[in-house]
Amino acid sequence: MTLSHLESHAAHDLSHEALGGQPIRIQGDHFVDAWGRNLLLRGVNISGASKLPTVPNGLSHLSEGFFDHRTVSFIGRPFPLQDAPIHFARLREWGLPLVRLLVTWESIAHQGPDEFDEEYMEYLANIVRIMPEYGIKCFVCPHQDVWSRFSGGSGAPGWTFEAAGLDIRAFPQTGAAYVHNLDDQHKANAPENEREPSGPFVWPSGYQKLAAATMATLFWAGETFAPKLRCRRRLNPQGEVEEVSIQEFLQGAYLEAFGRLSQVLAPLQACVGFEFMNEPHRGYINLHSFHKWNYETDLHIGHYPSMIESLALGSGYAQTIPYYVKSWPFPTRVSHRSRFDPKGRSAWLESVAEEDQAINRPRGLGQCIWRAHGVWDWNEERKAPVVLQNRYFETDPRQGKAGAKVEFYRDFYAPLVKRFSERIRASNRDWLMFVEPIPNEFLPPWPSKEVLDSASREQGYAVKTLIETERPENLVYAPHFYDLNVLFSKVHSWMSVDVQGLSRGMFILKALYFGFEGLKKNYLKQLSNVSKYATTSLGPVPVLVGEVGIPYDINSKTSYRTGDYTKQIELMDALICGLEENLISFTLWNYNPDHTEEHGDGWNLEDFSVFSLSSHPPHGKDEDDQSERHYRGGRALQAILRPYAVKVAGRPYSTKWDGQSLEFSFQWFNDTPRPPVRGGRGEPLPEVDKSQITEIYLPSYHYKANEFEIRLTDGDWSFDAEVRALFFLFSLPLSTFFFP
Repeated sequence: MTLSHLESHAAHDLSHEALGGQPIRIQGDHFVDAWGRNLLLRGVNISGASKLPTVPNGLSHLSEGFFDHRTVSFIGRPFPLQDAPIHFARLREWGLPLVRLLVTWESIAHQGPDEFDEEYMEYLANIVRIMPEYGIKCFVCPHQDVWSRFSGGSGAPGWTFEAAGLDIRAFPQTGAAYVHNLDDQHKANAPENEREPSGPFVWPSGYQKLAAATMATLFWAGETFAPKLRCRRRLNPQGEVEEVSIQEFLQGAYLEAFGRLSQVLAPLQACVGFEFMNEPHRGYINLHSFHKWNYETDLHIGHYPSMIESLALGSGYAQTIPYYVKSWPFPTRVSHRSRFDPKGRSAWLESVAEEDQAINRPRGLGQCIWRAHGVWDWNEERKAPVVLQNRYFETDPRQGKAGAKVEFYRDFYAPLVKRFSERIRASNRDWLMFVEPIPNEFLPPWPSKEVLDSASREQGYAVKTLIETERPENLVYAPHFYDLNVLFSKVHSWMSVDVQGLSRGMFILKALYFGFEGLKKNYLKQLSNVSKYATTSLGPVPVLVGEVGIPYDINSKTSYRTGDYTKQIELMDALICGLEENLISFTLWNYNPDHTEEHGDGWNLEDFSVFSLSSHPPHGKDEDDQSERHYRGGRALQAILRPYAVKVAGRPYSTKWDGQSLEFSFQWFNDTPRPPVRGGRGEPLPEVDKSQITEIYLPSYHYKANEFEIRLTDGDWSFDAEVRALFFLFSLPLSTFFFP
């Protein structure tokens, strides 16, 4: 094999040809190419704005046409087709060739469970068709947050609420959901209340509110907890009409929507697989109390009714509920109790006779679904809601089940993951299947056909259960990691907090870290736990952190005024150090061409985009220089753009980069050591099989002058400046190199 053939592709080129003409495969806990080399993957999520339609413009602060949910279009998300080459060329220059491609259920099936937006799916296919030219691979993420746009997040179509009998127009008045644009309208027309600061920062609390919690419960376990709600459906025009549970109605529609998309994308080499679902949530399943939420795991902020209070509000009954505000040292505290009065309005649609409910258009039970199932009722004498079945969401209430205890991951999550995998991989058997747990949780043990060791059976890091459903093939563990303290407080100075530990009972003084070195230790430790417990629960599977990033609008957006992004660079550097030193692949959250300083990523004022044409942090580059045009709009590039080994001829052992000295070190084991290499270092390599070559991406951002020194334990190297790739051939079992 000649040198020119070896170096015809960049190290970070993930095109079909660059990987040896085969899909990315899994061997143990590694991704591998056709030559058996281990792959360390890096990339970005595209894009935060893909949660929202383009027509009408659905950015979360906008309200025009908001309730016209059946007639929207997402074409143009993540960006216009003609702009794709510009963005993909930029990602290639940045060394971030893996894309987590966000697609919401709503974007495909907004018209109804049996109608699909073929134009949008073809638009997505055209986006994916362009990727190979730029060495880019992608996997599809069915994205959701807090169930749907109409309950303050993104994901599910508006008709899913109608199927459950919920009235999306009544959510603000009944406290059933926080919705950004509707809250803005309310504040514009109501007297200012300084005691009750509100805003999109409260969106995570929506998981405990009536709308999202009800929908999640029905989606995962409607057959168990809401058996009275039956739906007539027909999955295709020629199909038979059948009556199914609300669970099967929703799950079947979800599977069919993404199954259709999988068929469209199946022939395209750039697509490597599908994720099951972004940040799943259990809803009311395993609810520990009707009267309070878990402070350590559930974000208490803003109006925060207990479950029983939210049920009463949803049926039109006024309640006095706690109002939480930000605080220290604990994230929030109760400021006061506030009277919340829906004035008799219900969050539930009025009753419609069963014979009048159209096929594929169910409309609930005409009242609160949980009241209809005898979970609670209103005591008129006491003027208060009362719980009638305290353990309703802990055990199976159906006749003949004898109160069997239920568990979310074992009984509801895993069976649907298996169904989803079977439906998706029927389109392409080579595809990878990415899964993640509930945010800030570890997945409980889910053995493959081999028996897990006693440590995993006796674990104390996750829910006490053992998942018995057969695991999907080609499984990739893809959790998320954020500094939740920075994310929520929007502040970073000299101290960081181990939120992962605090949420599991760690003493607060042990959870504090100081300075930049402390920050790195904090993230390194937390990410080490992510990797360690993945192995304990799943055995050897690849780990790829699907979302990791920083809010750029920290410290009151000081950087936007001063141009000093030191704190953002510090946070990003510490995060990526933690990932790479744990040898974890990742996709940054997020790359968003729609970002603006005023509205951030366009969704609930989040501000995570690594790219923004409206925000120009200085990075010491000449943006008028055509060779450096790809840096324009990049944020914290000093930390993001860094050398890394992409294709490793052996098993990676350690990697480290210092952003100040620009020194990079990498060690790996050669499983099959080769005879000593002959020839001068830096000269063309001899003819060898590519399985012996380790390839490293070297960003011109830091090393444009090509002035660097390489020190090796043995072997030889060659550098191709045009594709920014270093190629190494070694003979010793443990090989090391350093530069500059």
